[in-house]
Amino acid sequence: MKMEMNVAANVAHRAMYWHIESPYKFMIYPFALIALGICIYGIYRKFKFWFSAQPDKTRFNNWWTRIKLFLWDIPAQLRVLKDPFPGIMHVLIFWSFLALMFATAVVFLDVDFHIRIYHGPFYLFVTILADLAGLALLAGLVIAAVRRYIMKPDRLDNKWDDAFFIILLFVSACTGFLLEGIRIRYTNDQWAMFSPIGYLVSLFVGGMSEPGVIRVYQSIWWFHFAVLFVFIAAFPYTKMFHILVLPANVLLSSLEPKGGLPRVDIEALLNDEKADENFNVGVSTIKEQTWKMRLDYDACIRCGRCQDVCPAYLNQHPLSPKKFIQDLKNFSWQEYNKMITKGNGNGSKDESAENQEEPPLIVGNAIDQQTIWECRTCRACMDVCPARIEHIPQMMELRRAEVMMRGQLPQDASIALKTMERTGNPFGPQEARKQWIEEAQIPVVGPGEECDVLFWIGCCTTYDLCKQKVAYNVLKILQGAGLKLGVLGEDEQCCGDPARALGDENIFQTIVKSQIQTIQSRKFKYLVAHCAHCFNVFRNEYPQFGAKFKVLHHTELIAQLLKEGRIKFPVPIERTVTYHDPCYLGRYNDIYDEPRQILSAIKGLKLVEMKNNREKARCCGGGGGHYWMDIPGGERLNVTRAKEANETGADLITVGCIYCLHMLDDALKILNLDDKMTVYDISELVVVAMGGEVDTKLTCALEKFAA
Repeated sequence: MKMEMNVAANVAHRAMYWHIESPYKFMIYPFALIALGICIYGIYRKFKFWFSAQPDKTRFNNWWTRIKLFLWDIPAQLRVLKDPFPGIMHVLIFWSFLALMFATAVVFLDVDFHIRIYHGPFYLFVTILADLAGLALLAGLVIAAVRRYIMKPDRLDNKWDDAFFIILLFVSACTGFLLEGIRIRYTNDQWAMFSPIGYLVSLFVGGMSEPGVIRVYQSIWWFHFAVLFVFIAAFPYTKMFHILVLPANVLLSSLEPKGGLPRVDIEALLNDEKADENFNVGVSTIKEQTWKMRLDYDACIRCGRCQDVCPAYLNQHPLSPKKFIQDLKNFSWQEYNKMITKGNGNGSKDESAENQEEPPLIVGNAIDQQTIWECRTCRACMDVCPARIEHIPQMMELRRAEVMMRGQLPQDASIALKTMERTGNPFGPQEARKQWIEEAQIPVVGPGEECDVLFWIGCCTTYDLCKQKVAYNVLKILQGAGLKLGVLGEDEQCCGDPARALGDENIFQTIVKSQIQTIQSRKFKYLVAHCAHCFNVFRNEYPQFGAKFKVLHHTELIAQLLKEGRIKFPVPIERTVTYHDPCYLGRYNDIYDEPRQILSAIKGLKLVEMKNNREKARCCGGGGGHYWMDIPGGERLNVTRAKEANETGADLITVGCIYCLHMLDDALKILNLDDKMTVYDISELVVVAMGGEVDTKLTCALEKFAA
């Protein structure tokens, strides 16, 4: 016996368009076209918004790497699952949505294109897949609703489309199961057990007459499709658009080193024949935004993960990374639409009107000026963002424009930059550096001379009594390993990191180009820095300007020497220590294991971890230029981190960054914990474990010069 669509009765299948007869079943097509037209128009407007912005040519390379990143983040959802509870919720919704779209596509191909695939074992597979996916979708939506409207975590803010999205999908799934249950009950579907949820529903929908069943089924069927059409039409106008935009943003995310900011060629801008007209650094208005910046805005779904880990926000400072991106999104979209309304009716801009009236500044309108200076550039926000939104580059472009184009920056920061411009470092006379190095008899390597290790001392160490000992201790370790080493002496200036963090690209690039020539005039195997900020700028930003030398952090080299047996730790240290992961060493350069390997190799030393460690470590508060400025408001970040260290019960805090050393030492004094705990650079413990004496009674170079 043959059944509908010439499928044998003993072959698994079901009646399609049950009780939906012609011409009514064909009425869905014009409605579908209307919904699709509204959707396409919305997508078109978004594409115009993105690609009317400035180009960004760095997003279309290394496709194999991009595809691997995409597969890791989107199908596998591994980045989302780093936060387990909302991660599981999202996985349930994401994969069930894809499965239901697959089942819908199969039905569409079978019914509308007459590609007869929806029968037999494949029918049974798709049927049970769709049922289980529908159940998973409902579970995910219930979790989402409970979390958003009952648990109400601080990181979530509710807008109308949050509820709209949940309700729309929930109603769609429920009406789908209801339709399936009615069909199973009144057709005596012999394959009902492969639709377990539909079968359960069928047990509760009996007792209707045939005309009643037809009316109820048809009404629910039309309502189900109406919900689907609303979903399609609303897609680009609500947060549902992230289904398309977020994967695209992941695929087109930056593949540049995490520790490097986008470069603008100041020299080329200054040499431009029309420099007076074309010179621009950073982003002041929406005209300077790139298309990728705008794509970031639409990829943001306000999940609040960035806000949950932002140390400034957690300490009640006026910065929320989530709000920062959302404010940029709303402002940019509004201003873009204002520009469009000045057009000639076909969407093109009225150049005369635009030239007469410059768009309003972003800082001061969309973003408060203090907000852009609150960021410590710790990268915690970017590390957890499932959309891979680039908060810090966005923030730094605003800083660059404020400093380079408008001369606006905090007074403390301005003093540091002026000192850098005058002396080559943010602290004081360069002669002080030369005098200290000569009196300390630190070996200097001149142009053309050779050594194994070129040691970068750094400005913070050179000009501060408490930090000079770190340089001595690193030198002792390297000499103890039999390495030939040297320093640049008076030729060493600032690495440029403070200028870049504060947004002054002119000073930064001038210093970088000068120091590259100085460094590369020496012959060495690797340059070693003990300051995480110097290390990061050498490894990740100097190559943008043609630097070609190997850079190691001192913890990397010490761990390597320890592994090779070139240094040993015969002396035990019977202390309890906790290690603070510097942002520019950990999150920026993924150096987590080497410092711990060193500490674990020291006899008697007990390592205890803080609650927030490794990639989750809290910032000390010194990054983003905050070593050079003090902005009041909220609890100091270094104080919060010192409290966390104190909770471990350790009596020592070790660091691998000179900024962190300073910030945490200050925090212990503020908390009156300096008698209970001490902050050391990791090199100091290494020297003791090697059997040496730590240098502590040194004279500050700046004080000696001043005297």
